[in-house]
Amino acid sequence: MHLRRQHNPKPEDIREVICTVSPGQYHRNFEPESIKYTPPNGYSTLSSIPYMVAAALVEGRATLAEVSDEKVKDPKILKIARKVTRTVDPSFEDYRSASVAIKMKDGHVYEHDQTAALGSPDMPAPREMIEDKFLANVDGFLSKGRAQTVIDTVARLEDLHQVSELMRLLRKDLTYNGIQVQSDGYKDPAE
Repeated sequence: MHLRRQHNPKPEDIREVICTVSPGQYHRNFEPESIKYTPPNGYSTLSSIPYMVAAALVEGRATLAEVSDEKVKDPKILKIARKVTRTVDPSFEDYRSASVAIKMKDGHVYEHDQTAALGSPDMPAPREMIEDKFLANVDGFLSKGRAQTVIDTVARLEDLHQVSELMRLLRKDLTYNGIQVQSDGYKDPAE
């Protein structure tokens, strides 16, 4: 994602993407090749570095939308996934370290090394990034107004008397055949 945000390489101009990973990441995220390069379903993408790197480069994000059963068939993502190669660096002793190099058809090479996972104590994610990812992941499940209310409620989590206030916001009203079967009583002011 860092290289996508910093350089915004056009997928059609990418020649190769080289991922250098730890031995454990190699076995978990690149094998078997038949599944890691062409995931059969959305769930299998979660442990596929080739697919997730390609999705991030093509879509500019890695949210639930990119790991759906429908999205795994996206020819643009699969084409870039096939360009992902891997090398193993035994000095990468854990799952936090990785290196990515994007080689472009015009000869440019964009590189990024990461020694800590984004969102870890060693590399905290900016609040705006967390909020953006949350909003992307609840799109279609919660209204924008309700999602923003969740964000505002989490921001004052220490002041809540009951966690049920937050839990109520995370529940979705359910209907079956047009009949409301569950409601938490929440009314979105924007609706």
